[in-house]
Amino acid sequence: MYMKKRLRKKKHHGEFTEWGRQLVIIRNQKEGFDEFLDAFIEEAIEANGCYCGGGGNGEKLGFVIELGRRSDDPDVRLNRITAWLDARADVQNWGVSEEFDLWHGDFEDIDDEIEQQDSA
Repeated sequence: MYMKKRLRKKKHHGEFTEWGRQLVIIRNQKEGFDEFLDAFIEEAIEANGCYCGGGGNGEKLGFVIELGRRSDDPDVRLNRITAWLDARADVQNWGVSEEFDLWHGDFEDIDDEIEQQDSA
């Protein structure tokens, strides 16, 4: 079915599809949660032109990250975010889901998978 550009943009289809991934972070300490969260949002998310929603407690955080459109190169953005996590001494483990369409895609929660990996 053909859709005019204006409608594709309004409905987030075609070149206007916004891609995202779920990210689960396991920290190795409870202290410094607020500082970690502030740094994560400023240095990893906003610094890469992304948005996120989610939260957590002292040790475990879960987010859905908006990585942008194809033209924004979402894989490069994700690689920068995960490199930031790898550089943190207070991050024990992290995992990301498969990429999905934020407006129309199927969201597959990976929270349980990360917990199982962490306890193994």
